Amino acid sequence: MRNYWTKLMLTMFLAILLSGCAGDVNSDGKKDPNTDNSAEKIEKQEGQIDPQAQAELKDVNNKTIGTVSFLVDEDNHIQVNASIDGLEAGHHGIHIHEKGICEADAKDGPFTTAGGHFNPDGKQHSEHAGDLPSLYVNEDGRAEYSARLDRLTIDQLKAQELAVVVHSSPDNFGNIPERYQTEGKPGADETTLKAGDAGDRQACGAIVSR
Repeated sequence: MRNYWTKLMLTMFLAILLSGCAGDVNSDGKKDPNTDNSAEKIEKQEGQIDPQAQAELKDVNNKTIGTVSFLVDEDNHIQVNASIDGLEAGHHGIHIHEKGICEADAKDGPFTTAGGHFNPDGKQHSEHAGDLPSLYVNEDGRAEYSARLDRLTIDQLKAQELAVVVHSSPDNFGNIPERYQTEGKPGADETTLKAGDAGDRQACGAIVSR
């Protein structure tokens, strides 16, 4: 009698176990996509956020210090994401520049070959299409960056041969109070209005399509 109950309990346990293992298989032996929680679903989710354009940032020593990615969100805005490691702590100006040419040994200074800010509408800083919110670097030299833009399109990023440039100093976005004087005149001077006094160019990466 004891053997009978032991065999019965074992049979029931095996039936439950086999039923659980086959829970995502149809009667015809095919996998049920509605119950799939495998790596395929994870890969699909990751594929939905693949960047459509990207820049590999390199410093003046030609060392890769991070990447900047661009993709179009559901509202047709540009989502910018960056992960950087290797800059001095603090705020740094970061912009999209008009030429995708990043030469650390350029005669006029590192990465000056990238030209000025991308500014197809001829506006003053901080209204350039290439003006981005400042980058903040933690004490360990690392930064995670995210911004959402509506002044440019993904087609411009893909077709214009542009670059991302990170500067040594904070960007003041031309925000100089009237009480400050420049050559006897109140407010910002031409250099500030042009680029925000963000200082030397410390890193650069040409934007390429993905």
